[in-house]
Amino acid sequence: MIVKVYDYLKENNVECYFVGQHKGECKSKYVVLKDSGTKSLDGRVGKGYIDIIFYVPQNQYTKCESFKKSIKEMIKDFKKIRYTGMETGIVTDDEKKALTFSMMYENYKRL
Repeated sequence: MIVKVYDYLKENNVECYFVGQHKGECKSKYVVLKDSGTKSLDGRVGKGYIDIIFYVPQNQYTKCESFKKSIKEMIKDFKKIRYTGMETGIVTDDEKKALTFSMMYENYKRL
């Protein structure tokens, strides 16, 4: 499912990467997709979790909320994943010279 989310975001002109792909400093807004595992109660059907990690240049704090909101609205139309309500606060990533935060989504899947 994470590849479908990636393709969907790319189709909608969002700069998007998988974990470990982006190199160097954050010079523009982008998101990183991370597979956050699976949870199942019966071993047959479960929920897969996807973290969408946002990166915004350190000097653009005021753009964080609008960037998050735009992605959240865009993903509402995707329908294959569901917002979990879990979000992290904004922290700095000194190596990337970025502000970063995340939102978690889930999808149902057979194991």
